[in-house]
Amino acid sequence: MPAEKNRLLVLCLTIMALLVISACAPAAAPTSPSPTPAPATAPPPATAPAKAAEPTKPASSPTAAPPVATPTPKPATVKFGNIGAVSQAGTTLAIERGYLKEQGITVEVIDFRSVAEMIAPLGTGQIDVMGVPLSIPLLAAADRGVDLKLVAGEGQGAKDFDSNWILLRKDLADSGQVKKAADLKGMKVAIPSQGSSGEMYVHMMLGEVGLKPSDVELMILPFTEQAAAFANKAIAAAYSTEPFVSVSVQQGVSTRWIPVRQFFGDKVQHTVILFGAALLKDQDLGRRWTTAYLKGSRDYLKALANPKERVELVKILVKYTSVKDPKQYDVMGMPYLDPNGLPDKKSTEGQYKWYVSQGIYKEKRTFEDITDLSYVEYALQKLGKQ
Repeated sequence: MPAEKNRLLVLCLTIMALLVISACAPAAAPTSPSPTPAPATAPPPATAPAKAAEPTKPASSPTAAPPVATPTPKPATVKFGNIGAVSQAGTTLAIERGYLKEQGITVEVIDFRSVAEMIAPLGTGQIDVMGVPLSIPLLAAADRGVDLKLVAGEGQGAKDFDSNWILLRKDLADSGQVKKAADLKGMKVAIPSQGSSGEMYVHMMLGEVGLKPSDVELMILPFTEQAAAFANKAIAAAYSTEPFVSVSVQQGVSTRWIPVRQFFGDKVQHTVILFGAALLKDQDLGRRWTTAYLKGSRDYLKALANPKERVELVKILVKYTSVKDPKQYDVMGMPYLDPNGLPDKKSTEGQYKWYVSQGIYKEKRTFEDITDLSYVEYALQKLGKQ
């Protein structure tokens, strides 16, 4: 019996030990479920622990688009025919203020003593552009086959801008012996040449009072000799232009009498810009030249109205014109330059009709036939109209 009790005791102790070990062992892993397809959208990540709030940053402004590069103008050299006239101020200012350089144009200035010397060089390409009086030789050159175009207006006579006058001898004016053009009957009147604008203005003056050219004695006399002729009482009146007008007046031998603009309704076209073959064949170059020319013309008008700018203008004019005394510009009548580069149509047509009526020009070509204002129109698109 004791042995049997011992066996039972051992069995109980063994069972209790197994129960203790079973309770301390880890629980069995659950059976894994069969895998399921991944969702189309990944599940959101676990929320990160909240951070302290940061200060609000200002929204950055959008990056500006880089400016569009302006194409560099194609370099070119243009030969400019200079006769030393103040009416060419638009071109000389365009040279001196760098407006032509901005357009990629280098200017070669070629000086001439007279307009007559310039027409042939324009036809042969020795010069490419020039400012010249509106006259029949331009039409005659075109008739001969010279490749030229009138592309812009230049010097004009207008109110407060009178550089071309009929002068009257001072003693005749002071005494009252000559008060109106009709009083010149039988007297000597000077013009620079036959068939010139000077002759036209004298004819118009006489025609307005019912006189014919034969009612006075017309004399051919260069501008340079008119002051002496007035002083010697060799002439009673004369057509003249600056600087000869102011020289004669300053010497006390003549007086400004009739501004020639009045014969065309208070404005008259004196000079124009001509292009030769080189600029006519290269439209872009012609447009660039004209754009610079208009900028120079507008600067000229501004300078005349501003004392400080006028001083700088005179320095440039002294450099390029035949008037080398700066003080002379204080007494000279200055020409008008249209800020839009447009020639005065009424006076241009009127001058043409006179030349035809006098038989000075007998062909069919007109000033309009040799005019091309497309270059001015392009420049006005760029600069705006004033």
